[in-house]
Amino acid sequence: MKKVPIAIIRNGGNVAPLRAHSDPFACARRSLLKALAAGTTTLASSIVLATAARASPYGRLWSSASVLIGNSPSDQTPSPFIQCPLFFDNGQFANAYHTLDLSTLPNVVGTIVYHDNSITPAFSSIAADVTTGSDGNTYLLVAGEGSVNDADGFFKNVTRVIIRCKYKIAPSSASILLIACIDCVVILVRV
Repeated sequence: MKKVPIAIIRNGGNVAPLRAHSDPFACARRSLLKALAAGTTTLASSIVLATAARASPYGRLWSSASVLIGNSPSDQTPSPFIQCPLFFDNGQFANAYHTLDLSTLPNVVGTIVYHDNSITPAFSSIAADVTTGSDGNTYLLVAGEGSVNDADGFFKNVTRVIIRCKYKIAPSSASILLIACIDCVVILVRV
C-alpha cells in the first residue's frame, strides 16, 4: 500500500502535523475511537449523577458501624466456652476477640474485647441451628443481636451488636461443645 501523507489532525481543538501513514484510515479510526470513548465517559457520568440524584426508598440503617471478622486459626479443646480472634475487614488482626459461653443454657453470654475495652451485649434475639457441612463436620449456626449501654474507648457510642457466626462443634455430644469459630461477622452499630 502506498504511504499517504496526512498534514494535520484536529484533537481537542489543537492542530498538529502528522507523519505519513501506511494506513490512510488509521487516523480516522483513532479519531472515531476517541470520540466514542469520550461519549461513553460522558454517558457514564450522566448515569452516575442521575442515579445519585434519585432519592432512596430506604431510610438509613445507622449512623456508622464497624465490622470485625472472626476465624479460629486452629481447633480448640472442645468446650461450651470459646474465644475467637477478630480481624479487621482488611484481614489484619485487630488485637480483639469475641467469646461465646453456652455453659449456662438457656442463657447465652458473649463478650467482645478490643485491646483493654470490652462489652457484653444484652442479647434480645438469638437464633441457632445445628447442621452438617459439606465437609462432613457438624456446625452450630448462631445469629444474635443485643443492645449495649455505657460503652467507652473503642466501643464508645456503640448501641447495638449484631453477630453471625458458624461454630464447628464436637459431633455426637450430649451438650454442645465448641471447637472453632469459622467466618464470624461482628457488626458494632454506632449512633
